[in-house]
Amino acid sequence: MTPHSPSRVIGVAVLLFVLSLSVCLEFVAVYPLPEVMNDAAEYLTLARNVAAGRGFTMDGATPAAYRPPLFPTLLGGWYRITGTTSPNSAAVFQAILLAVGTLAAFLLFLDITASLAWAAGAALFLAVNPLLVTRVAFVLQEPTILLFTTLAVWVSVRFLKTPSIPRAALAGAAWGVCTLVKTVAGFAPFLLLTVRLLPGRRGEGWRGDIAVMLLCFAAAVFPWTARNYVHFQRFIPVNAQGEGMLEWNVSHAEIPGERPGAEFAAEVYRKGLPEGERKKLLWRYVLDRPAYFFGSRILRNAVRFVNPPRDWWWARGRYGPGEGRPWYWTAYDFLHRFLFLCLMYRTVQAVRGRHSAASSFVVLFGCAYWAVYALSWGDGRYALPIYPVLVAASLPWGVRGR
Repeated sequence: MTPHSPSRVIGVAVLLFVLSLSVCLEFVAVYPLPEVMNDAAEYLTLARNVAAGRGFTMDGATPAAYRPPLFPTLLGGWYRITGTTSPNSAAVFQAILLAVGTLAAFLLFLDITASLAWAAGAALFLAVNPLLVTRVAFVLQEPTILLFTTLAVWVSVRFLKTPSIPRAALAGAAWGVCTLVKTVAGFAPFLLLTVRLLPGRRGEGWRGDIAVMLLCFAAAVFPWTARNYVHFQRFIPVNAQGEGMLEWNVSHAEIPGERPGAEFAAEVYRKGLPEGERKKLLWRYVLDRPAYFFGSRILRNAVRFVNPPRDWWWARGRYGPGEGRPWYWTAYDFLHRFLFLCLMYRTVQAVRGRHSAASSFVVLFGCAYWAVYALSWGDGRYALPIYPVLVAASLPWGVRGR
């Protein structure tokens, strides 16, 4: 993987894992956890039912499909093993996931930059980053998405550097599992396919490894899709959150000169219509206002995506939205946005052919991920799972990135 001594790489990896885990556990021990509510309450309920052997269900009997399955299932498995179902136990589980995610990021950095010192320093930045460390306090998906997204990006980089059938299978399966965490990553295998087909990348056997990659991606997702079809008699690849996202976007629409979208959405749901009729009305509302939903709103979402999230501080009543902040928050705002500038710069260079296919995939994935959330809902916490990608884009790539 690198020209460095394997013993040194292993030693640094162990230190990074221990440090990341220690920082997270110390944080959980010192600060009280925020109240479990909204999305977190649903994930906690699903995990507890999984742990109790009732399956993926909210009420203990009826199969659920609104939430993606992997995070609640893994947390439920943790609960089952440890015999606990508390938010504190979930925080410990999240700390372990984030520590493993830091280790995965270190491996990714080693394949991006030629310097062990730079790779270790970048991973150290993740290990002690307050935006990431504070996420372990919430029963939410960010640490899980970060871990599996980083692993999938890393195995994709390895595949593009040295294509082979086994590496193609691993990359496809990794993206399938990542999609079970959250469907936002579902585009990644097709981006990987596109990069693999770039001029100069079609080595011997390229058709075979592409087919294997897509097959393994589908195979990872198929069992859950089949489960959903058996229970709901309709095609739900991962989760049925589509109507929820549509309703969320309509209800948060604030268009000058019109009544709030929240009033329209409430009116639609008061009618007690079937799901299909509700969706038609909500989509009609969207399509009748293209300048807002496909113009200014996308731009606002893209900008909001680059804002550093302060959910934990807001939960403690420290810094509310729009309030004045200390100098270090101002400084961190600049650092956070600088990482996005690095991503955009590297992406332009990749499009111009200045970087290898493997390195180009990393930044193209980051920009595509950003674009997906610009189309749906922009929130700074949704950027945290690609923080290793942002940091990778800021590293000196050297000969490995060219």
